[in-house]
Amino acid sequence: MFKKTIITTLLSSAILLAESGVGININEDDVEVEAILDSRNLEALQTTSTVYQADFNFLNANNEKLIGAGLFASNKLEALEGVEMGFGAKLIWAEIGDDDFSSLPLMAQIRYTFPPLMYAIPPVSIEARGLYAPGALSFGDSEDYSEVRLSADIEMIDNVKVYAGYRNIHVGYKGITRDLFDNGYYAGLKITY
Repeated sequence: MFKKTIITTLLSSAILLAESGVGININEDDVEVEAILDSRNLEALQTTSTVYQADFNFLNANNEKLIGAGLFASNKLEALEGVEMGFGAKLIWAEIGDDDFSSLPLMAQIRYTFPPLMYAIPPVSIEARGLYAPGALSFGDSEDYSEVRLSADIEMIDNVKVYAGYRNIHVGYKGITRDLFDNGYYAGLKITY
């Protein structure tokens, strides 16, 4: 029931804002549902060139669950065409065995969209994202959190992207000797509005 509620919320909330999207990615052991809500077409929020985004994800990795909800701001770099950088924070809650983990890592992201190519090749982008929370931003018995993601996407059909990437997530928790939560490659589909 909890999974259905999360997935339904993510899918329905992605419809509310333009330039928003919802995606699903998988590999042999994991499934992740993610959504981005974007402020680009909301006049009340879009008074500058800075774009505000809300980021949600639900990851089921080997029967361990991770839920994230974050806010960040991004903007294009004037000196480098096609480069967009973003900074923010994300609340993370994870269920590891019978224990709960929570932290508030700071987040940085850089995205490069290649210029239009010849021969009608669809738009291609690459993205790198890092999250880190030391003990001061981790709660309860949580010690630290780190996450690195690298991905590339191509817009095969208008508003439909195919993407692939790599993620490495570590959670530090008192009493748990291993800190690797998930590590591996994934592929998925993303629909933008």
